[in-house]
Amino acid sequence: MRSKIPRKPVEYTVSVFKETAMPHYSEFENFSRVLKRDNPSHVQIEDISDGGVCWGSQPGHSRPSPQTMEWRDEWGVGWKDCDGEVFPVRPSVASIEDLDKAPIPDAKDSRRVCEIREIAGRLDRSSKVLCITHSYFIYEKAINILGPEEFLVSLVGSPERAGFLLDKILNFEMGFASQCLQFKPKHVNLCDDYGHQDRLAMSPQCWRQFFKPRLKRIIDFYRKAIGPDAVIGLHSCGHVMPILEDLVEIGLDILHPVQSRSNDLKELRRITSGRLTLAGAIDGQQILPFGSPADVRKEVFTKLDLLWENGGYLPMPEKTIGVSKENLDAMNQAIKDWSRQNVEKD
Repeated sequence: MRSKIPRKPVEYTVSVFKETAMPHYSEFENFSRVLKRDNPSHVQIEDISDGGVCWGSQPGHSRPSPQTMEWRDEWGVGWKDCDGEVFPVRPSVASIEDLDKAPIPDAKDSRRVCEIREIAGRLDRSSKVLCITHSYFIYEKAINILGPEEFLVSLVGSPERAGFLLDKILNFEMGFASQCLQFKPKHVNLCDDYGHQDRLAMSPQCWRQFFKPRLKRIIDFYRKAIGPDAVIGLHSCGHVMPILEDLVEIGLDILHPVQSRSNDLKELRRITSGRLTLAGAIDGQQILPFGSPADVRKEVFTKLDLLWENGGYLPMPEKTIGVSKENLDAMNQAIKDWSRQNVEKD
């Protein structure tokens, strides 16, 4: 017998579905929601930024020719090409006492922003934002200029001279930053590797004395100049657990690459929960270069389960050197699959 209870019209059912389905946000909006942990519609994979670096900051900028295997940059640092990878091999000066002999380039040289200008000129601002990257920031420039041992010893033995060098470098970086404002950037990356595999390169107290206030100075500069939409990230490889609270305190938005074999990720997530977006953490030391696609998939799911908190995590490889296309494809597919299973509701 046919039921006498009238069925609901199809139009009503469709209407309810449309009202309750989660929207699929644009990459701009979704990225913002990931940072704010505000119901993003999917795990972010697409990079919404495009940008460049200061001319002269990369060792290749001062390389006379591809055939030149050893050369000095404009800071006086000696570089060497070793089978396609470039390493600093000779400091600019021999000791902290010779610091006045180290060349300090002109930050106002118009060439500093040539790459930024070219990218800004062709950038589609409806789909991308301009990103400024400070590569080889103050710590990395300092250890290249003096050599790691001489510089680290100077932090204790000659703190005023060490501070003098860091201020010279920071003033250069601030000069570059000032030039970049004309192109209306929205994202900033500061690249300074403070960590070794299992510890900071210096004591946390030393880092707070010499680097925290200088990082805060440039972060505050960009916040004031760009406005509330500024997104500021720090790239620091290695162990950074002891300074996490400091990074939150000075207003950092994103920390990457969050190396999983150098940090306790569960504790790191607990400390930064709701306050700092983490990027990276897909093991680039063992699993991505040496694992199978199945290993990569498991790694992606494990890290997303651990670090995702309705956003607050951008899954990325810690590094891609030596990683096959097969494993990179497996990583991207696993991110999409986890997103469909755990985030996307439509």
